[in-house]
Amino acid sequence: MDVLSLYELNTLIRTLVETSFDRTFLVTAEIASCDVKNHCYLVLVDKKEDSIRAEIRAVIWANRFRSISRVFEKSTGAPIARGIKILFEAEVSFHERYGLKLNILNIDPSYTIGELAVRRKEILERLSQEELIDRNREQEFPLVPRRIGIISSSSSAGYDDLMNHLTGNAYGYMFTCSLYEAVMQGDRAEASIISAMKQCADDADSLDLVVIVRGGGGQTDLHCFDSYELGKAIALLPLPVISGIGHHRDITVVDEVSNRRAKTPTAVADMILAAVRDYEENIDTLAQNLAHGSRNLTLDLNRGLTGLARRLEGASGNAQLQSHHLISTCVKGLKFAVKLLQNEKMVLKSKEGILKMLDPKHVLKRGYSISYNNGKAVKSVSDLRKGDNLRTVVYDGEIISSVSSKKKTRRKK
Repeated sequence: MDVLSLYELNTLIRTLVETSFDRTFLVTAEIASCDVKNHCYLVLVDKKEDSIRAEIRAVIWANRFRSISRVFEKSTGAPIARGIKILFEAEVSFHERYGLKLNILNIDPSYTIGELAVRRKEILERLSQEELIDRNREQEFPLVPRRIGIISSSSSAGYDDLMNHLTGNAYGYMFTCSLYEAVMQGDRAEASIISAMKQCADDADSLDLVVIVRGGGGQTDLHCFDSYELGKAIALLPLPVISGIGHHRDITVVDEVSNRRAKTPTAVADMILAAVRDYEENIDTLAQNLAHGSRNLTLDLNRGLTGLARRLEGASGNAQLQSHHLISTCVKGLKFAVKLLQNEKMVLKSKEGILKMLDPKHVLKRGYSISYNNGKAVKSVSDLRKGDNLRTVVYDGEIISSVSSKKKTRRKK
């Protein structure tokens, strides 16, 4: 057996590949990594249930990449980037030093658009099954959103638009805005935005709501906003979220799970200003209604009191007249009673004179006396015995005597 150098072996493999794969192929794959350095270097994978079953390196040479990427981004609204599925035309090549790879000649944007829509639909269905899709929308939007947490890049035009519109509002409203810096496009955007949301959750007590804004002209990378993890983070955030990621084409997962959605960062500011303005107008309306109601209530009470005063005046007159009649009747009755008392007094005086005439003292004064035996008045000689001591009462004193004999007088029949 001949001994070959590695170069010789690889040259043999190259010859075999070039003779066996002498035509181009249409291939579907997912971009696992994308590194643009004039040329675009890719790692492509084929997955089955999140498990990689095939992997290969690929390249789009610079002279083709400029036109392919321009058409792709214009059609899909996103650049060629990690996580995107593509349908491409490629030729198989083998290099003695760099090994096997695919040389991509063209990419069909329509396939990616369909794949992105399918992927977005699958994410939304998963969030719905986990009861997360409406969770942030069910949070009550603050009546007066004044403390705003802003997830954006400080260098973003969208952030500047939002801040200029909020701080320069015509109503003079004051807002407290806190920037939570995040990467808003590219492969690092998803993790960066989720990290910023965790910071907002930690500061939830000092915030009224969170807005996610990005700006930019032309088509930009929105692929990162069609993320299950990002959608879940918004759903679980204990604050209402407004999405304003500056696009007019498709509705992303972030838009679907947010409490409210605005097309641009300026529209986000308008939404916040409208909420505060509505609250102020409601307060003004309530104040006017309260003043109007108070005036009407005062008038009603005055009319009621006037009516009560008139009825009271009439009732008082009737009561006074009735009282006058009652008092007159009572006076007449009292006069009659006084007259009766005077008559009774005269009768009593007459009887008093008779009683005085019957007083025993007056009887004794005429020469009569009363004898007592053992404290009892003697009415008959039968009440006495020989030797009883008598006390005889006369007009001017008493006489003490003893019974020596008694004699009963017979009365004539």
